[in-house]
Amino acid sequence: MSTVDPGEARRARKRRAAERNRRGAPLGVFFWCLLLAYGGLWGLAAYGAADAAAFPLASGYLTEDLFPVNDTPGYLWALFTGATAALFLGLAVGARCTTRLGPYVGPALLRALACTGAGLGLLLGARDLWTRPPRTGAFVDAAGRAGAEWGIGPWAAWTSQWWVPGLLLLMAVRGVVAAVVRDRGRRRRDARTRDLLRTGRRVPGEVTAVSATGVEIDGRPRLEFDVRFTDHQGVRRWVTRRGCFDKAALPRVGDPAAVWFDPADPGDQKSIPVALTGLHDDAEEMLGRDELPFV
Repeated sequence: MSTVDPGEARRARKRRAAERNRRGAPLGVFFWCLLLAYGGLWGLAAYGAADAAAFPLASGYLTEDLFPVNDTPGYLWALFTGATAALFLGLAVGARCTTRLGPYVGPALLRALACTGAGLGLLLGARDLWTRPPRTGAFVDAAGRAGAEWGIGPWAAWTSQWWVPGLLLLMAVRGVVAAVVRDRGRRRRDARTRDLLRTGRRVPGEVTAVSATGVEIDGRPRLEFDVRFTDHQGVRRWVTRRGCFDKAALPRVGDPAAVWFDPADPGDQKSIPVALTGLHDDAEEMLGRDELPFV
């Protein structure tokens, strides 16, 4: 005979699983290898792109007698093979990356790996495959006769082997930094929500308005809804929230809701959690689920 409440044990397991997801359990070595392979495939594609761009760009900074052979690029296969394989691998690892690292850092990491890999591939491809000019900054023919100085176009064409990878690297760093900042804000907001679920005042509410935002995520419409509640001092208040819903379970005007607020600051709209499901669950059951109430 067990001395442990099975329901409490299930809730404890759910809380532990949710906590692991919130902390972002470390990715395995094999998964990191897949992520590195993802970046490498974009590097392979960029190497092929550098080969495909060799002739068009050379015509911008070389004289005609020094143009490379205008033939099918030898690494054109790399462009299509690398891009196709990277797209499929990204689909395979994207969901797990988002689950482990969060909705902001996970996708940002994939984009950063793609940008970094593409930048390195372009840098190596230009070094190996592009025709160097006899003199940087001026048109010089095969006989060594100097012509006009380069303008903006030739300079941009020749130096694209450096400024394009640099731009891609900047995009990668900026994206990761922005994602980390947003993720920290999300974690602070979630911590505040959990604190209110445990210590805040819970009161019933009612949905008073529902409107469409015109956005769908994974086939689930994102709606804006207003909830009316009465605080501990008898003041009637409204709070507006947004969320994604299954089409078979859309909120409607008049639906019941649960609202938590800080009695010391009941007008703090930004931190008030609102639940439309599980209205009879206690705070621990709410915290045991993967999805917190709307904030």
